[in-house]
Amino acid sequence: MEDKRTLLAFLLIGVILLVLPYYYDWMGLSTSQEQPSEAPQERSVRPDPRGDVVESGGRESAAPPPTIASPHQEKAVDASAAVPTPGVAAPNNLEFRSRLISVRTPLQEIQLSTRGGEIVSVRMAKFDRWEGEVVELVPEGGRGLTLFLRPEGGSRGSGEDLSQVEFVPDREFIDIGEGEEASLRLRADLDVGRYVEKVLHFYGDRYGVDMKLNYSGFDEQTFAWLGWEGGIETAEKEASVDLQAMRAMAYVNESLTELRADEDESQYWPEEGVVAWSGGRAGWAGARNKYFFSCLAPSDEGRHWVELSAGEETERAPRLSYRIGSRLSAAGSVTMLFYAGPLDYEEVVRYEVEMERAMDLGFPIVREISKLLLVLFVAAHAYVPNYGAVIILFAFGVKGLVYPLTHKSFESTSRMQELQPKIAALKEKHKNDNQRLSRETMKLYKEEGVNPLGGCLPMVLQMPIFIAMYQTFSSTIELRQASFVLWIEDLSLPDELLVAGTAIHVLPLLMAGAMFFQSKMTMKDPKQAALVYLMPVAMVFIMWSFSSGLVLYWTVFNVLQIGQQYLTNHLKKSRQSKATPATG
Repeated sequence: MEDKRTLLAFLLIGVILLVLPYYYDWMGLSTSQEQPSEAPQERSVRPDPRGDVVESGGRESAAPPPTIASPHQEKAVDASAAVPTPGVAAPNNLEFRSRLISVRTPLQEIQLSTRGGEIVSVRMAKFDRWEGEVVELVPEGGRGLTLFLRPEGGSRGSGEDLSQVEFVPDREFIDIGEGEEASLRLRADLDVGRYVEKVLHFYGDRYGVDMKLNYSGFDEQTFAWLGWEGGIETAEKEASVDLQAMRAMAYVNESLTELRADEDESQYWPEEGVVAWSGGRAGWAGARNKYFFSCLAPSDEGRHWVELSAGEETERAPRLSYRIGSRLSAAGSVTMLFYAGPLDYEEVVRYEVEMERAMDLGFPIVREISKLLLVLFVAAHAYVPNYGAVIILFAFGVKGLVYPLTHKSFESTSRMQELQPKIAALKEKHKNDNQRLSRETMKLYKEEGVNPLGGCLPMVLQMPIFIAMYQTFSSTIELRQASFVLWIEDLSLPDELLVAGTAIHVLPLLMAGAMFFQSKMTMKDPKQAALVYLMPVAMVFIMWSFSSGLVLYWTVFNVLQIGQQYLTNHLKKSRQSKATPATG
């Protein structure tokens, strides 16, 4: 019985399938509807900006050069094609397929997606990762030039997220040569009477991009928030080098505020996470790693707001973000400078928005010295092509600069050592009267013309210079991947020499040896013998993980200190021999 019912069911299904086409024809329906043609789907690619260029002069190229795929960008693009989540703006065209727009200059290649008109890749043509690939600034899932529309007083999650809206470009590939410039327009029609348009003006000889956000159909209760989401990709061999320096930051009202990767943002910001600044003052918001930086800086007058935030950390880096908010009107534009490139002092100072404050050059007094040293450092490299040789020349230059102070310190220390027997006698004579001992000791100093602080004061005066040298060599991108000689292949990293399969940092050991030799030359009191051995060992541990450029400088400087100490002792003996009458 069951078999008959099953057979009958299949027969009925077959009759329905046979009759269905005739039914559609009778009702005027068609089963073969025309399928819409699909635009090329956005591919997860990252061109190598050092590839051959077919066209130049800022003109659109019909055939862009081959590109190199990036696995993590593929994931990001697939995610952007998903259906918009509740609470965000509905896309202006649900059927569109996103595409990539590529802008190539001699310095970088920037890729933007038509989905959101956002930057999905920024690659540095002049800088490589340690394994050989060019440096990429946008991490997996990261986005640049994001745009949110938010009502006044709205929370961070409210308003319209335009990341799923189609931005139609006026071209899809731009190749800009040296000294040339070109513009790209991406327009999104949101609904009746409302549109936004990103206009980006690129230059062939600088990293900064002039950006204008044109808009119409809004009111003064709406704020446009432009930003960068996801932080900066790590680029160094040791990821910890980047992670320690990674932060979101803002320069507001001549004050720098930082949101570090390992801190809670509530320690830096009010509850709403917003700080405002008025027009007329330099200001920017950005994110950085050790050597690279991205930021937005308003260039129009008016009042602006800035947000810094930290998302959940990924395996590669914390997701630090920044946004700048501007109040809209019925129609108008917002202009900003967008920068994504190296923390190169000569490059960042050209924009006149105090972007160099993103560089860690020390506290105010040291910062000014660091700037001067950095300018001289780069200028010297124009004549001396090896940065290791430049560092050695710098050690000689700084030694010559502080030579008078050091000489005075040596002289004062020597005089104090000569007075030790007399001071010991005073201590024995007035051991039960401390006030009398102090008076007699100061009287002795005055009679002998010795300043008890004379040995310390010159060293204190030298400290800003030494700290500035530390800041300069530990933060400058010029030393990145710069080799010196033999085993010193990267002056920005600790030197490594393999001995029996073990990596040995040779320069800290040489520096400790020079320090030990110098201490032996200056030590006169046997009670200080322990310091002669302990200080070099302590300095080895302190300097073990420092950059080889910094340790090279310190080692050469210590060797020069030994030379000065030897010269001072030699001159002192000569004077003493001349002052002592000859005996016959």
